Amino acid sequence: MTPTAPRPRLKTRFKPARLKLSSDHSKRPLDRLSLHDQLVARVREMIVDGELAAGAALPERMLCETFGVSRTPLREAFKILAAEGLIELRPHRTPVVTPIDAREIAEIFDVMVSLDATAGRAAAARATADDLARLDAMHAELVALHRVAERAAYFRLNQQIHAEITKLAGNAVLLNMWSTLHASVFRARAVANYDARRWDESIGEHEAFMALLRARDGDGFAEALSEHTRKTGDSVLQMLDQARLDPAKDG
Repeated sequence: MTPTAPRPRLKTRFKPARLKLSSDHSKRPLDRLSLHDQLVARVREMIVDGELAAGAALPERMLCETFGVSRTPLREAFKILAAEGLIELRPHRTPVVTPIDAREIAEIFDVMVSLDATAGRAAAARATADDLARLDAMHAELVALHRVAERAAYFRLNQQIHAEITKLAGNAVLLNMWSTLHASVFRARAVANYDARRWDESIGEHEAFMALLRARDGDGFAEALSEHTRKTGDSVLQMLDQARLDPAKDG
């Protein structure tokens, strides 16, 4: 009988060691996420601060060269900014900074005035001592940022304070409605701080409604908070109207 030829051994394509993630590899997704977060924050700041004007094109190649990144993290950042309503993604066309619709902004602020009144009344009733201490610390930082004219940081913290108050109301439906509407006026709301007089008024209004919250004056806090939002809306619309009449002042 002819001896059977030995079967060739199948070679394993990947060695088991290659399937193990080293501690160095495990850090890479975090680095990538950090880069993505930085891109979102930087482009958002450029839009909110008016460095990128409404309707401005956002060419990928130019931005990739500016930030020293590839197109993949930039496109991921674009998706987040589009969800926030800051940019428009157009099939087979260059993304643009979303134009601001003044009429829509006015209607949204009308609703937010009512939502803030409801949220403020509930928050004053539900806030714990720890909640008040946390808000007080945020408010103190806000005052400090206003004092040194750190506009971008002030705006971000300002929005966090308003969001925190709405969360304290303990109503998920209210929070969802507020968050959705807030995202729609996020950029337009920032322009109110370009007016130095309004910025000074705004921090004074924060001081006033925080005092009412500490005193557990639910009705007073609700009224002051909603009036603050109404005045902010009026200021935003006034500045949008000025930009419309004098485009040279826009951005």
